[in-house]
Amino acid sequence: MSATRLRFTMIGFIAGVIFVFLDAIPISQGTRFAMPFYLAGAGLLVDGIIVRLKG
Repeated sequence: MSATRLRFTMIGFIAGVIFVFLDAIPISQGTRFAMPFYLAGAGLLVDGIIVRLKG
């Protein structure tokens, strides 16, 4: 995994962990605890889009 791909994945995961601790957002508990993994995948998607746009 390249450094860029890992960077976007970790940014997404950390943002997801922040969402776990925000109780003010009205989402279910299961979705809240899965949010780090959802946003890690979203980070990979964003990285793929950036790589395609660059080259």
